[in-house]
Amino acid sequence: MSAKLTQKKKLGDILVESGLISATQLQQGLVYGKEHSLKLGDALQGLGFINENSIARTLAKQLDILFIDFTRVVVDPETARIIPEMVARKHKVIALGRRPGEILVAFADPLNIFVTDEISRYINNEKLVICTGVASLISAAVDQVYNMQKPREPVAKGEDESAAVAAVNEMILQAVLSGASDLHLEPTDTKVRVRLRVDGLLRQVKEFPLEMHAPLVSRIKIISQLDIGERRKPQDGRCEIPVSGRDIDIRVSVLPLNKGEKVVMRLLDKSKVKIDLSVLGFEAAQLAQFEQHIARPHEIVLVTGPTGSGKTTTLYAALHRINSVDRNVITVEDPVEYELAGVNQVQVNRKADLTFANALRAILRQDPDVIMIGEIRDPETAEIAIQSALTGHLVLSTLHTNDAAGAIARLTDMEIPPFLIATAVGMVVAQRLVRRLCPDCREAFTPPETVQKEMGLVYDARLIIYRPKGCPRCDGNGFKGRLAVHETLSVSPAIEELIMSRASSHDIFRQAEREGMISLRRAGIAKVLAGHTSLDEVLRVTLDAVD
Repeated sequence: MSAKLTQKKKLGDILVESGLISATQLQQGLVYGKEHSLKLGDALQGLGFINENSIARTLAKQLDILFIDFTRVVVDPETARIIPEMVARKHKVIALGRRPGEILVAFADPLNIFVTDEISRYINNEKLVICTGVASLISAAVDQVYNMQKPREPVAKGEDESAAVAAVNEMILQAVLSGASDLHLEPTDTKVRVRLRVDGLLRQVKEFPLEMHAPLVSRIKIISQLDIGERRKPQDGRCEIPVSGRDIDIRVSVLPLNKGEKVVMRLLDKSKVKIDLSVLGFEAAQLAQFEQHIARPHEIVLVTGPTGSGKTTTLYAALHRINSVDRNVITVEDPVEYELAGVNQVQVNRKADLTFANALRAILRQDPDVIMIGEIRDPETAEIAIQSALTGHLVLSTLHTNDAAGAIARLTDMEIPPFLIATAVGMVVAQRLVRRLCPDCREAFTPPETVQKEMGLVYDARLIIYRPKGCPRCDGNGFKGRLAVHETLSVSPAIEELIMSRASSHDIFRQAEREGMISLRRAGIAKVLAGHTSLDEVLRVTLDAVD
C-alpha cells in the first residue's frame, strides 16, 4: 500500500531554524538551485553550505519519519531482495527488514510519490513504512546486498539466469570501481574472457566457463533493450545504471564473431565528466589562445585526435564556458554522451534519416548562435559546417587526424575549396591522453645524455624526471588516471596564404611552430619535466604525431 507524506514545514526553514545554515545561505541556495535546475538540498551541498548527512536528518525531521544510520544498521539481505536490483539501484531504495505486518524501506527521496507507489507493488499485503537515510550510504548498502549473490557453476537454466544477473552486476561494479572506460566480454575456444580498458590500456580481469557466454550476453541485451533472439547481426543499445550513488551511462555494442557474440560496454561516469577547461591539461598560453577563439562569433574550432583521446570532453568544456542565457547553443551528436544544462542537444537517428547533415540543416533554421557537431565525417557535413561559420555562427567539431595541421588536409580531401577553409577555420587543437604517474610510488631518476638530447634538452646531470614503479594504490601499474596534452594551431594570415596555395601539412606545421605553436611531443615532454607522466608514455601516444 502506498504511503502519502505531507510536508509540515519547508526544508529550508527547518535548516535555518536548526542553525545548520543562515538565511543568506538559504537564499543563495534557492538562487543556485533555480539556475542549475537542482533541488534545494543538492544546491546547498553543491555550494558547500551543508553535507548530505545533515540534509537527510533534516528531511526525516521535516516529514516526521525515521532516519536510518547505515553505519550502524544491518540490512536483512532476504528482505532487501524483494525489491528488484535494478529498481533499488535506479531509485536508491532498500528494504531494511520486517516488523509484524510492516516492512521498512529506506528512500533517498521519500517525497517522490511515484517511487513510493512503485515500491508498494513489491510489498504484497504488508504496510510500507517509509524512512530515509544518506543517499550515498543507501547506494552502498544496495551494492553490498546484491553483490553478495556470487555466480556459481550453472547446473540448470534457472540457475544460469540467476548467475548471469549477478555476474553482469559484478562486472559493471568492478569496471566502475576500477575507473574503466570500456568493458569487453568475448568468447574464446574454451572460456569467456572479461577485459577492462583502464587509463587507455586493456587488461584481463576475469574468466567464465564457456557455457556462461549465452546467459551473460542475453542479460546484457535485456538491460540495454536489445533483441535477445538476434545473433547474426551487430546491435547497439544503451542503458543507465546507478552504481555506488553515481549514474553510469552505458553504451553497448554486440558483434557476431565466429566463436559467438562479443560485447563491448562503454561506460560514462557522469559525475566524473570534466567540463571545466582549466583542468583539462592546457598550458596557460594554449588555454588563453583557445578561449579567445571560442569567444569569437563566426569561425570553426576543430579538435582532432584518435578515438578515446578526450575530444568530446574538450568540446563539452568549451560549451560550458561560453554557454549563457543570451546564446542559443545547439549540438548534434552520435550519441549524446552528456547532458548539458541550457544546451539544446540533438541525437543522430539514421533510421529516421536524422543524419549529421540533415540535423544541421534543421538547426540552421533554429536561430543558433553556437553549433557543436559531434564529428565531421563526410563532405556534406563539412560543407554545411563551413557555410555555418561563414554566415555568422561559432562552430565546434572534431576530426580524426594525427595532428593539427592534418585537419586542413582532411578538409581539402573532402573537396572543400581552400579559400573557404582559410576563411572559416580559426583554430585546430590536436589532443592526446597520457597516463598520469601514481604520486605514491613514482620513481625519480636522471635520464642519460642520449635521452635528454632526444627530449630536445641540453644535458644536465642534475635533471630529475620520473618513471612508474607500482604499488597497491595503483594496482601495481605505476599509473593512476590520465591527463591531456595539446597542440594548438591558430590560423594566422601567413597560414591562410599557405592553405590557399595548397601547401603541405608539413609546411603549415612548420609555419605554426615559427609562430609559437608547441607540438604534441613537446607539450608531452613539458608534462614529463613537471613530473606528471613518464617519457615512455609520451613517446607511446605521440608516435604518429609530427615533431
